[in-house]
Amino acid sequence: MTKLSDPGPPIPIKRRGVEPMERFAEKLTLRAKEQALTQANEREALRHQIAEAYKSLAEMSERLKAADLANGRLKMYRPQYGGNFSCPICWVERGTVRMLHPEEEPNPTYRCKACGFNELNDH
Repeated sequence: MTKLSDPGPPIPIKRRGVEPMERFAEKLTLRAKEQALTQANEREALRHQIAEAYKSLAEMSERLKAADLANGRLKMYRPQYGGNFSCPICWVERGTVRMLHPEEEPNPTYRCKACGFNELNDH
C-alpha cells in the first residue's frame, strides 16, 4: 500500500480563473459589511425595545404588588375620618389616606383630587 504524503499548502498559481474569484471575494466582503450595518441599525432599535420592556415590567411589578396588598388594605379601610370621607381607591391601591372633596354641581358628588375618583352622593 502506498502512503500519500501531505502536499502542504497550495502554491498560488496565476491562472485565468483567479480574477473572478477575487471579485466574488470582494462581493462577499461587501455583503458582510451590509449585514454588519443592518445589525448596527437594529441594535439601537433593540436597545430601545429592551428599555421599554424593562419599563413595562416595572409597571407590572408595581401593579402586582398593589394587587397583593389590596385585600389586607381593604380590611383596614376607614371610609370616614370625623366628618370627612376618604378615597377608597387611593387607600386600596397605594395605602394612602386622601380625603374626598364635596362638589355640588351639577350633582352632589365627592371627588378625590389625587386620583380623580368620583362618587355620587345619592342620599
